[in-house]
Amino acid sequence: MKMINPITGAETNKKVSSMNYYSYRLMVRENEENHILKCRRLFHQYAVDMYVKVETERLTFIRLNQAKLRSEEYIHLRDAINAYGNAQNVGRTTILSATYVGSPRHMHEYAQDAMSYVRHYGSPDLFITFTCNPQWTEIRQELFPGQSPIDRHDITARVFKRKLKSLMDFIVKHRIFGATRCWMYSVEWQKRGLPHAHILIWLVEKIRPNEIDDVISAEIPDNLEDPLLHEVVTKNMIHGPCGILNPISPCMVGGKCSKRFPRQLVAETITGNDGYPLYRRRSTEDNGRSTMVKVNRLDIEVDNRWLVPFSPLLCKTFKAHINVEFCHSVKSIKYICKYVNKGSDMAVFGVAAENSSDEITQFQTGRYVSSNEAMWRIFSFAIHERHPTVIHLAVHLENGQRVYFTAENVLQRVDRPPSTTLTSFFEMCQNDDFARTLLYSEMPRYYTWNQSSKKFQRRRLGLPVPGFPQVFSTDALGRIYTVHPSQDECFYLRLLLVNVRVPTSFQHLRTVNGVLCGTYREACQRLGLLENDSHWDHTLGDAAISSNANQIRTLFAIILSTCFPSAPTDLWNKYKYHMAEDILHQMRLRTSNADLQINEEIHNEALILIENMCLMLTNKSLIQLGMTMSNRPMHNVFNQELRRETQYDCDALREAVQRDVPLLNKQQRYAYDTLMEVVNDGTGGIFFLDAPGGTGKTFLISLISIRSENGIALALASSRIAATLLEGGRTAHSALKLSLNMRITESPTCNISRNSAMAKVLQQSRLIVWDECTMAHKKSLEALDRTLQDLRNNKIRFGGAMILLAGDFRQTLPVIPRSTPADELNACLKSSFLWKYVKTLKLSMNMRVSLQNDQSGAFFSRQLLDIGDGKITVDARSGYITLPANFCHLTESKTELIEMVFPNIINIIQNYKNHVWLSERVILAAKNVDVNEMNFQIQDKIDGELITYKSVDSVFNQDDIVNYPTEFLNSLELPGLPPHNLQLKSDQ
Repeated sequence: MKMINPITGAETNKKVSSMNYYSYRLMVRENEENHILKCRRLFHQYAVDMYVKVETERLTFIRLNQAKLRSEEYIHLRDAINAYGNAQNVGRTTILSATYVGSPRHMHEYAQDAMSYVRHYGSPDLFITFTCNPQWTEIRQELFPGQSPIDRHDITARVFKRKLKSLMDFIVKHRIFGATRCWMYSVEWQKRGLPHAHILIWLVEKIRPNEIDDVISAEIPDNLEDPLLHEVVTKNMIHGPCGILNPISPCMVGGKCSKRFPRQLVAETITGNDGYPLYRRRSTEDNGRSTMVKVNRLDIEVDNRWLVPFSPLLCKTFKAHINVEFCHSVKSIKYICKYVNKGSDMAVFGVAAENSSDEITQFQTGRYVSSNEAMWRIFSFAIHERHPTVIHLAVHLENGQRVYFTAENVLQRVDRPPSTTLTSFFEMCQNDDFARTLLYSEMPRYYTWNQSSKKFQRRRLGLPVPGFPQVFSTDALGRIYTVHPSQDECFYLRLLLVNVRVPTSFQHLRTVNGVLCGTYREACQRLGLLENDSHWDHTLGDAAISSNANQIRTLFAIILSTCFPSAPTDLWNKYKYHMAEDILHQMRLRTSNADLQINEEIHNEALILIENMCLMLTNKSLIQLGMTMSNRPMHNVFNQELRRETQYDCDALREAVQRDVPLLNKQQRYAYDTLMEVVNDGTGGIFFLDAPGGTGKTFLISLISIRSENGIALALASSRIAATLLEGGRTAHSALKLSLNMRITESPTCNISRNSAMAKVLQQSRLIVWDECTMAHKKSLEALDRTLQDLRNNKIRFGGAMILLAGDFRQTLPVIPRSTPADELNACLKSSFLWKYVKTLKLSMNMRVSLQNDQSGAFFSRQLLDIGDGKITVDARSGYITLPANFCHLTESKTELIEMVFPNIINIIQNYKNHVWLSERVILAAKNVDVNEMNFQIQDKIDGELITYKSVDSVFNQDDIVNYPTEFLNSLELPGLPPHNLQLKSDQ
């Protein structure tokens, strides 16, 4: 049957497919009666049957053509034809490809494309679920008399398609949340048939945590203030109710709500543990609202605990269930890219013949198609949409590209292998000047891939590229296909393509500094793209020539503790003789045996000395650092930990106390006497030393007489810098084995067992000092409380130990990533149940100012305290304060700031080499992006060769590399770590 041109009525050369035919049959036309649309459930069955027929025809075509159309890597095809001369036994059955919408490979590619968005633009900002509302006016007015929306899924499909487009235009074109950088959505179907779309939105200007409440609400609107919004929300956005109120609700699984309702009531929006916030849900006692809903013909009052988060603007505009979540988690991408076809879980097994793979049967088994999905697919509506486009780039070894062939054209394919995006990229690097400046993944931004000619062509539209006429850029992204590490050479080839510019051939990729490497792995190794210990090998080798054994052991301990070599045991085996030379010499003298040779006992003694240094540096044993364990009894390790806390010069400490106590001012002396009284009584307690900077807090703490009397006083601090100011100080996380993310555990404890070395220290400690405790999460202190009660078998607070907390709440509070102000206040120590047991001692006299008689310093100190005490007026609209005019010098730009802090860095060349000059000046910034920008500006002014060092990023589970490719890991900027591309200048 030929298709007819609807305008001219002339017959065309195209044939009518079954999809076209059934789409035609389901249309509503004027002056024509369509009886199918009036058959209700029979109409549903018809639509499902016809779509299943269409899908079966497509899959059957793939199945029946597998005998003729097969695929094989070109190099294997060429070798097989040369060896056997026929194509009957070459190739493997063509699998259900990614071009088939809904197939497993299609969904996997879609998820990988989403990861490309994340790599370029970071995590998405909003995760929106838009559900069809069968009560829309546009649906009800198109029904035949006596019909309900459930009878006409053709209408619901069409209306939802239009509504979805309107919603995307509302967000993208009208910019209701701000300018949109990119977006994607996937349409799914509920078992009852209604479609819904999962939408991810990336914004140009990220939504800040303190702006969440302006965009998203989880509270019942005021009926008097906005009755329309109240009606929409109460009809569409209330979950259930379920649980005790309705135990037969569909969401109930195992007696609990699978959607975790009812939610927790919170006064302010705070950050959750799964990437989503805990939105503000006020109780009725805290100005929250409630409403009445009907459940099983009963009126039930529900409050904000049952509300699904929503955008008031979207809900009011579209009058539907629109769940809006503030999102900073990659988990949502996996959710949106899951299978759109949800059927019953089934286990299918069979006996497969050799050289066969029946993925089509696997796809069809358990396939569930609802009537609304059937309508959607018959109408050829898109299931997935996204912007910008993602172009897939091939990666293969030389002559390893995929070849599709038949028995008739196999010899022709052998003679002329098809071009791929990779081989075309090599050609462009040979002939195109601009292409030589690009990485492989950057090509789609400036070039289009011509599928017929199999070549890259410059784009004709887009933004002009400065300096390159006739070159235009777009927002298209390129994604190199992922490769599993088990295919090692192809994996390393891909790694080179991610990092190397201007490759003109496969051989060129393997050439490093003019040397042709035998393998791609070797090339990666020479470029420093793979993790190796060659640097530490050379460092220890140089030390073995010029340093004594003790110095080599110290160097090795530092490398183990802070540099984390990939194969520390290999380094030990190579240099263990040099690390044990002095021990061998001592043993020869002790035994009067000059012929004594080095043995395992001497090596073990060296290991023990190295482990002692590691324990002192990072409180980690050799086994924790990837080394073999030294052979010594466990009590020696205990003794080492205890020895660390008791190896002080008691006489020198007593002398310092006697000398410095008379120097204390009145406030310091009161605090000192109060603390020493408790120390001498042994009654314990919790004290907080409220001490702003310069008030002599560290000086006072050092005078508390415990170590001078051979007692144990454990000195902890929240930061490493603060720990260095305390004698024998350590960070609290290192010493107490605290979790790095305290907020995810409800009742955390320290990871210290009763039989461990640290347990003995905590049991015997007379005093535990925690400096800068105001930066610590409240759960850290609560974890110490539970641990001490357990270790000391004492249910008194902190097991009866004396705890001295020190810090200043005017300074930095606990840092909670992507948090709201309510998060930080909730994590503060003053929010802990322990705070009511704390006795506060205050220091306010600034000793630095007093001793130096610095009047300007005294004035500046008072200004700082006024800011910290909240005495500066806060703007009610912005929430910001205005700094006093005489508080500091303000600059108009970053360039001016750099020039004021680092003057004459251009003219006086030696300034940047002067450590004293550098130590007197620093620029602090809140964000890494500002730090990097100013570092680059300063670096440009310094002469020298720019050297780039790249991090080696990898995943622990090799199978995850397919989901998290190397370039994605490289794009992550983690706090506390240098960027992936670390650029430094050499002054040589």
